[in-house]
Amino acid sequence: MNTVITGHVTDELGKPLPNVTVNITGTSMGTITDSKGYYKLNVPDANAKGSLTFSFVGFSNQIVAIGDNTVINISLKANNSTLNDVVVIGYGTQNRSTINGAINTVGAKDINNKPVLNTFQALQGEAPNLIIQQSTLDPGSNVTVNIRGIGTTGNNDPLVVIDGIATQSSISLNTLNPDDIASVTVLKDAGSAAIYGSRAANGVILVTTKSGKLNQKQTVNYDGNYGVQVPDVLLHKVSAADNAYYKNLALINSGLPPAYTPEAIKQLADQGNGTWDIQHLLHNAPQQSQNVSVTGGSGKSFYYISGGYQNQQSNFIGNGGSGAKFGYQKYNFRINETAVIGIFKLNAILNYTKTRNKTNTVGDNNIIADANRVPANYSWQDANGNYLTNPVASQYNEYGVLMAGGANQADNDQIFGNLNGTLTITKDLHLTGVFGGTIENNGNFFRRTQVNYLPSGVYGNDLTTSDNNSKSNSFNTQLYADYGKIIGEHNFKITLGGSSEYYSQNGFALSESLTDPYLGTSTTGTIIDPVNSYTSVGVNANSLLSAFGRLNYDYKNRYFFDFVFREDASSKFAAGHRSGFFPSFTGGWRISDEPFMKKIKAVSNLKLRTSYGILGNQNVGNYQYQTTYFNYPSAYGFGNTSDPSSIVGGAGTTQSNPNLTWERAATANFGIDFGFFNNKLAGSFDYFNKITSDILQVPTDIPTIYGATPADENVAKVRDRGWELSLTYTLQGSKVTQSFTGNLADNQNTLLVLSGNQTQEIYNEDVFQLIRKVGQPITEYYGYKTNGFFQNQSEVDHYPKPAGAVVGIGDLKFKDLNGDGKIDDKDKTNLGNPFPRYTFGFTYRIAYGGFDLSVFIQGVGERTEFLRGESVEPFHYNYGQTVFTNQLDFWTPSNTNARYPRLATIGSTSNTNNWRTGSNLYSFNAAYARLKNVNIGYTLSKAFTQKLGMQKLRVSLIGQNLLTITKLKFIDPETSEFGNNLNPSSASNSGRGYLMPIFYGVELNATF
Repeated sequence: MNTVITGHVTDELGKPLPNVTVNITGTSMGTITDSKGYYKLNVPDANAKGSLTFSFVGFSNQIVAIGDNTVINISLKANNSTLNDVVVIGYGTQNRSTINGAINTVGAKDINNKPVLNTFQALQGEAPNLIIQQSTLDPGSNVTVNIRGIGTTGNNDPLVVIDGIATQSSISLNTLNPDDIASVTVLKDAGSAAIYGSRAANGVILVTTKSGKLNQKQTVNYDGNYGVQVPDVLLHKVSAADNAYYKNLALINSGLPPAYTPEAIKQLADQGNGTWDIQHLLHNAPQQSQNVSVTGGSGKSFYYISGGYQNQQSNFIGNGGSGAKFGYQKYNFRINETAVIGIFKLNAILNYTKTRNKTNTVGDNNIIADANRVPANYSWQDANGNYLTNPVASQYNEYGVLMAGGANQADNDQIFGNLNGTLTITKDLHLTGVFGGTIENNGNFFRRTQVNYLPSGVYGNDLTTSDNNSKSNSFNTQLYADYGKIIGEHNFKITLGGSSEYYSQNGFALSESLTDPYLGTSTTGTIIDPVNSYTSVGVNANSLLSAFGRLNYDYKNRYFFDFVFREDASSKFAAGHRSGFFPSFTGGWRISDEPFMKKIKAVSNLKLRTSYGILGNQNVGNYQYQTTYFNYPSAYGFGNTSDPSSIVGGAGTTQSNPNLTWERAATANFGIDFGFFNNKLAGSFDYFNKITSDILQVPTDIPTIYGATPADENVAKVRDRGWELSLTYTLQGSKVTQSFTGNLADNQNTLLVLSGNQTQEIYNEDVFQLIRKVGQPITEYYGYKTNGFFQNQSEVDHYPKPAGAVVGIGDLKFKDLNGDGKIDDKDKTNLGNPFPRYTFGFTYRIAYGGFDLSVFIQGVGERTEFLRGESVEPFHYNYGQTVFTNQLDFWTPSNTNARYPRLATIGSTSNTNNWRTGSNLYSFNAAYARLKNVNIGYTLSKAFTQKLGMQKLRVSLIGQNLLTITKLKFIDPETSEFGNNLNPSSASNSGRGYLMPIFYGVELNATF
């Protein structure tokens, strides 16, 4: 027999609350309230003496005894605190109030309303010390991600876990549809991340996707946006006439005759500018995202089904000559189904993602460089549509390449699955089994087609075609048990389990030249490239076998202690070095629950937290403990080496290191959570100190005479420490609701050990240098400090100069730091840190009636960026023959306090001193604040939408990247030449990246 309980749920003002979860306490049986706040629940006789739990986001949970009642009406109280929120952690969930580690959660509302196709872009600025940099901005591009900065000279990728399944790479998050995400949890310290032990040293990102609820009425949701991307062109050439004038000035300053007569300059002025600029290679491109989901549930099952389509067209014109225009497309289909069968709960998740990314064949950097380096009097085409070359760009015309030069297209398919079941053995003991994984098929087809130019030059006459494919499988099996018990005021929860992971990948590539000009297929005379072609014989694989556990204990929900461990055995290391044990301890004290705090009414929450633990990192290539062999197509040459038949292939070997083992990071964290005035003002502050030792990297103290690249070793040691602050202030009135949310964070790393006895390594970067030095940040710019300009002949005669330098008035002076009267390597010094500091994010929300507004600002408070190339140096290397408006603050007799030295040509003594001697002349302040997102919406009244057969209808205007405040005006300040580990072997930044798009669009949200 069942007892039927009915009731009505309202807020404190008597307004009905829909979608409130009503559960029989301690069970998974329950229902939700309808659109008017009413519910109906069948309670088995076995639970008739129990209680009901009412829960709803933003309100305090209430537990009401059933007793003899058949009608239970309640009023939920608003709770500005997030203490009762359930937070996803590794292998389970916890109430936020019981968490002692450093954890941040980003909800769906902070992700779903942003016009982005990449989830990481939506997360940027949303959590303190989740540092996301967009080093390239073209459609489908990946981002650089760090949690709490850089803690190792090796790989700093965080571990990404999607619905409980660990992924092989952080970029796996990009394949998810952002609209399918329910929450993202960022685990930052050892206390929260140690359950993932071996791969958690760089932090963990846990992603939970959306699901249905028991007894939920079926609803259909549509969420779509459409808009236009406007490329933000920041670099502008001077006019052709002005350019000629400045060229003459540079020649005269170099002791050479001018190239342009006054008549020629006047002729250029009369002629005006041509079309050879970046603007004529760009267009305003559409971007759209269309998503539909169906969700619902009965008394024993619930489901979530969704489909999505995203399309971001490139801002570059053209399509390469055939097919769709350049751009990125993504298709998603997702099913999340759960069934409750007695004491067994079964959940199945299946996701299919297809992406297609079509780009040009020459590279964005080359397109932008060629567009910028040619003076403004030239044009891309003549009146008959012929593609033109000129004395500066005598070989290529990038307009022609974009329109007819072929394409590079990547087609990727991914299937993700997760089958998991939980058996409730007793009310305290649960057993969970998980099997999941990912199957991927990634293909890439490249075809370069011929484009002829006038008066000379040709592109693509090699008629290269490349076709490659990669297939990978990753499988994850887990079995773990949870046991929870309350004994008086003591609360225990224990988790124990094991997991097994396996990954394999193989592929092939075929690269040919002189293919059929119309079909791109092999024909008579086609040549196979032996270096870039290979078969699928080789397999890249690794596996991980793990045991893990967690003990959570609290007394009176006031004093907390956790112990977490994980032991991993990795196939990436040799026997005897494979296993690693990674423990952590956390403690917490909720001071606000102490009797002596009850009189302090203003304090609603105050908790101290601390943690310490050891985490691991195995992010190195497979098989490094073994000597492996590879194909060496051009190993030997006999006789006439220009004859392909005289070149003989062979086999090469890689160096091995059988002693390779885990990288380890010891992390301490101290935090405080606080809330005031009934948690209207709430926040947290954390300080952390992490020391990473036995860092996996290639040793740098091996002389080049060794003749081979050594395998990775456990060599370096780094300290990373910093702090982070989060604040939220909520004002809730009868008609207007406002919230202010902000975060601010900083981190600093220090290199403690480099490699062996080596204390520093200097890397040459074209016109300046980078340094890694013990006692300093991991990687810094390095060179001379400038000291103004030579302003008179006396300074030229007497001020210290580099050996052999011949300088004149208006040239750079460098600081003699050691005071020895000369400028040499002993005067070089650190010139700035390229990694962001003082990262911040701020969100303001307001709702009034049916209107709502959200404003999101994100930025970096301190960062140094070194830039080189034509965007910085006038007439760069004679490769560039242009001057840009940002370069006009150069030294002249009437402008002696300038930003740049006097103009001079390449090869002159002046140019050599100023631009070929690495200094902070190339240094720029890359701090910025960006109006990242604005969303202005209106929700139509229920009375109106119900007439249309809808539950809800909201329309909004959205904007992305609307305004950037920075001192670096001619290039996006976020661009960087580095990945997530500040690798000093990275190429220097020439400012030739894809331009940042500003998005203007409309959005429609409808619920049926």
